Amino acid sequence: MRRFIILLLAVLAVVPMEARRRKKMVARQTVRTQLAPADARRLSYFYQEGIKQKLNGHLSEAYDLFQHCLSIDPNDPDALFETGYLNFYLGQDSLGTEMFRRAAEIDNRNPRYIQSLAAAYLARNEHERAIPVVERLSQLQTRRSDVLYQLVELYKSNGKTDDAIRALDRIELLEGRSLQTALQKYALYVDRGRQAEAYNVLKTLERESPYDMRIPIILGRRYLENNDAERALDCFDRVAKTDPKNADLLLAMMEYYEQTGQKERRAALRDSLLFDPESSDEVRAQMASVMVYDLKNEPNQRQRVMQVLDSLVSISPTALMHSMRVSYMMGTKVGEDTIVQAMRDLLKVAPDNENALSRLMVHYLGKQDFEQVAEICRMGINTHPESLTYYFYLALALSQQKENAQAVEVLQNGLRKADEQTAPEQLSDFYELLGQLYYEDGLADKAFAAYDSCLVYKDDNAACLNNYAYYLSLRDERLDDAERMSYRAIKIEPLNKTYLDTYAWVLFMQGNYTMAKFYIDRVVPTSQADSTLLADKDLHAEVLEHAGDIYALSGNQEQAVRYWSLAKQKGSDSALLEKKVKLGKYVKD
Repeated sequence: MRRFIILLLAVLAVVPMEARRRKKMVARQTVRTQLAPADARRLSYFYQEGIKQKLNGHLSEAYDLFQHCLSIDPNDPDALFETGYLNFYLGQDSLGTEMFRRAAEIDNRNPRYIQSLAAAYLARNEHERAIPVVERLSQLQTRRSDVLYQLVELYKSNGKTDDAIRALDRIELLEGRSLQTALQKYALYVDRGRQAEAYNVLKTLERESPYDMRIPIILGRRYLENNDAERALDCFDRVAKTDPKNADLLLAMMEYYEQTGQKERRAALRDSLLFDPESSDEVRAQMASVMVYDLKNEPNQRQRVMQVLDSLVSISPTALMHSMRVSYMMGTKVGEDTIVQAMRDLLKVAPDNENALSRLMVHYLGKQDFEQVAEICRMGINTHPESLTYYFYLALALSQQKENAQAVEVLQNGLRKADEQTAPEQLSDFYELLGQLYYEDGLADKAFAAYDSCLVYKDDNAACLNNYAYYLSLRDERLDDAERMSYRAIKIEPLNKTYLDTYAWVLFMQGNYTMAKFYIDRVVPTSQADSTLLADKDLHAEVLEHAGDIYALSGNQEQAVRYWSLAKQKGSDSALLEKKVKLGKYVKD
């Protein structure tokens, strides 16, 4: 809200200085005590210096100079106004508003002061205080209809119905009668229980604008709202004689048939509007919604609705029609594959449809169909190049296809699109994936630099903490840092077996075999049968090899050989593992 006030004041600040000074001088002659000539010169000098400092962006210096002006004359409206203006920049809204009030009170013929005070009151939702200020502005600038429209809204929000009507009358004197003012006056008269005057507003407008078919349709609908179907039909008939295909008229007739119980005529008109080649997509969409409502209790509702929607898509294969069909499918028990195909059809005519793009991306991610994920993300980047989500998941899909170089390039392109509005969590995820790709390509220094950046944006990124720690342990580097990071990861996700394995391995590398065994047992319980461990798809050969190494150096060679053998059965092709199994003992290289 403060930003709104400052922007408004910035616009007002461009009023030519000389014009402002002339208006001020006229007003001062009537509201201020004449200053001594020397004081007047001093005041003028410091005021002009304050304006210079303000225009140069030196707001602190400007504030001090305007304060000095007020020490010379506490009632100088220009100095009061400029001080108030700067108070808003300082976040002192109440003080700024009070300064505006004093300036407007002293020079109550200055529109700039009065409009600024009104804006301040409105920004603070002090509508009652704003009303007399806006009224004063409307008296000073009698041809500003925007001020009068503001008055109308203020009067309405404060229950001043008659005042709002009078303000609308003033607008009509300036601009002539319009549908906008007529509808507002109609609603206000109805609110006061003055039905006859309400209808007269619309009837008068209809007489004055005989070729505007909107007015009799609106009037007819108002009659329908008040259960006067006969007068409503008379209004609709007048339009039908001139424009029988008028879409608003046909929709109004749907309401008329509904209210008068003419179900068959209503259904016939509905179907006509659905399939008429001249119907707009908007009308078809409305009629489709009506049809869904009408068929809600039918036993074969979904089949009938889908047949109609498929026909509409064939008649008018536009984005709106496709979107409507997709929306209906998503609200019913239609199979996921059917919805996916409908979304792909939608993207053919509206490749920028974010709902379809995001839903398809999630669908293919769930199926781990990374080729399709990549295709959808490329479409997303082409149509929404500012959306970093598509860059991230495209890079992820490429990494799963072993296209690391392309994935890195995509991530870097995405990071170039980042700005101050980008969520830190999103940037953290970018750098976490970038670190993983660098390490897989043997670029450890770049990987660790990326992980450092990741933790700058989100210091509790568990995936980064885990991977960073694990890669450091594999290189036997900075093991104390690795232990701290790995421990933080398991505190964040204490049931994550991958993170528990990492922590056990880091402890192993530090030579803390007792604690390493404690944590690896939470990942690979010794009580579980070999068949259970082999059947566990989430238990990788590398983890079983870690368990064997930890047990070997904890003094349980038999259990170590068991885990190494299971790791081999899991498909590990590690030459070092083969050596451990063959020799029956731990070997480092």
